[in-house]
Amino acid sequence: MAHSSIGVLGATSLVGPPLLARLVQSGRSVLACSRRPSTQPSADGIAWCTSGESLPVAVPPPHWIALCPPWATVDALEWLTASGATRLIALSSTSIVTKQASPDRSERQLAERLATAEAALASQAAHAKIAIVILRPTMIYDGHSDGNVTAIAAFARRFGWFPVCGPARGLRQPVHAEDVATACLAALDFDVPQATYMLSGGEVLSFRDLVERICRAQGLTPRLVHLPRWAWQFAAFVGRALGLARGATLGTAARMNEDLSCDHAAAARDLGFQPRPFQPACLSPRNEPCRL
Repeated sequence: MAHSSIGVLGATSLVGPPLLARLVQSGRSVLACSRRPSTQPSADGIAWCTSGESLPVAVPPPHWIALCPPWATVDALEWLTASGATRLIALSSTSIVTKQASPDRSERQLAERLATAEAALASQAAHAKIAIVILRPTMIYDGHSDGNVTAIAAFARRFGWFPVCGPARGLRQPVHAEDVATACLAALDFDVPQATYMLSGGEVLSFRDLVERICRAQGLTPRLVHLPRWAWQFAAFVGRALGLARGATLGTAARMNEDLSCDHAAAARDLGFQPRPFQPACLSPRNEPCRL
């Protein structure tokens, strides 16, 4: 049975807005927690609070959804336990698997950090008798503010082309933020002590096809420049120095030709997860929706 009051950690994250909207639409009251709640607009059914501080409600919600990185959820677990939490849905990432053997040290460290955080969540939640479901989404996009699809769109708009490493045939399954929010809602009502699910998009496509579709969504003719790895890495180094490719790493080039798709059959079976195909949006130079 759906509980009438839900707490959300990391409520200003990429998945936050669609999740809050869906919770309110379902008739639930929401306690949305953020590090900077004072900057958020008020809305019916949503009360804002600062993560880790005293809750502004007489009866704290027993069920929580954590959209922040899992290590931040670990840090908040004692606070949630003290407030009487009995169920937790926590986001992690498929990077726990896909970046384990990355040539980039920082990416390997990220995979290790994710694994450590997930293990701590499972152990501490079991000790506190909190039922927990961990969701591992692939690359999340929302069409206007994410750091991956919008970065590709911005580069293509500015230069009229996009550099890829080699054939760029590695498979991808981007998942929309709204579909992740829907999975979080479904997991709230899934009565198990502990479970972990992969969340991927409804369509598998190559990295090359992903870039081409993003370009077409901007009204651009796709122009991909195929570079050998050494040339791509040099271009990425220059791009980072100029502030044009802050997220480009040694691992980025390798992953363009690695399959990073994953099977979400378990989430489909247990949570009714039915993600949409990849649907990039058209964006203006200010990353606002535009019309072609």
